[in-house]
Amino acid sequence: MLDNGGKMAFPLDGSVLQRLDNLTLLTRRSMATGRPGRRRSPLAGSSMEFSDFRRYAPGDDFRRIDWRAYARLERLFLRVFEAEENITVTVLIDCSASMQHGTPAKAELATTLAAALAYIALKCEDSVVVGALTDRLVSFRRAGSGKNSIWSIGEFLSHLPTSGPTDLNRALYDLGRIASGPGLTIIISDFLAPGGYQTGVRAVRQLRQEVVLLQILSPDEIDPDIQGEWRLRDSEGSGHVEVSVSAGVLQAYRERLAAFTEELASFAHSNMATYTSISSDTSIIDVVQRLLRQIELVR
Repeated sequence: MLDNGGKMAFPLDGSVLQRLDNLTLLTRRSMATGRPGRRRSPLAGSSMEFSDFRRYAPGDDFRRIDWRAYARLERLFLRVFEAEENITVTVLIDCSASMQHGTPAKAELATTLAAALAYIALKCEDSVVVGALTDRLVSFRRAGSGKNSIWSIGEFLSHLPTSGPTDLNRALYDLGRIASGPGLTIIISDFLAPGGYQTGVRAVRQLRQEVVLLQILSPDEIDPDIQGEWRLRDSEGSGHVEVSVSAGVLQAYRERLAAFTEELASFAHSNMATYTSISSDTSIIDVVQRLLRQIELVR
């Protein structure tokens, strides 16, 4: 889609962007990237927000000496201020065939959510990397900070693949090829990968990334309403299975799905990651302003 100026349109309209303008992505811990910016860093800096005192050491800036403390204690102390930094925010989108399932399709919300997260990061002067996952990291786009980078992200998101098998472990392991330094990595997926996701997420953590897992499921996956004889086809394979759907079968399915999501949430907790589950029919504003606030990813 092109705007009136001939540029590739961003996948969010102006009214949504306005409502995202006052939001900021949060991290649980400081990254110490060394890149000056808006985010608090564990490195001492020169911003105006006071942090603490420390003893003076030869070579320190004498202009930071607190002379009132010296008058009381007859010892030299420095006033230390919070440094501020920018980080790299990486948004990885599962583009395998299973994400095309649902009404609306899970991929639709995944793409819109990736756009919203990228916009929030860019306007706060963070760097952004957006990547597409199937059985590998098939493509990625690196964008510098600032709102002008939105067009590059929008163009990338408009050409995401829409098919392919899932291998989240291998695809997430591929992030090591492009990750440089600590950052925030957000993975948007249904996490319905035959080989699992655990090894891949651990590999991302080892890259000094703070990890967020956003699971998108469609309404008919969360609470299917079917009965009778069905032929179910694997969206990422050639196989199918004949099933007779009864109330008991549906209850067993719901229990198994609940166990799967609880396992994912427990894994996230034990690996110091953030997790939430989202229905694909949730509006993007509700996702960002309610669900992502609840898990303290935005404020």
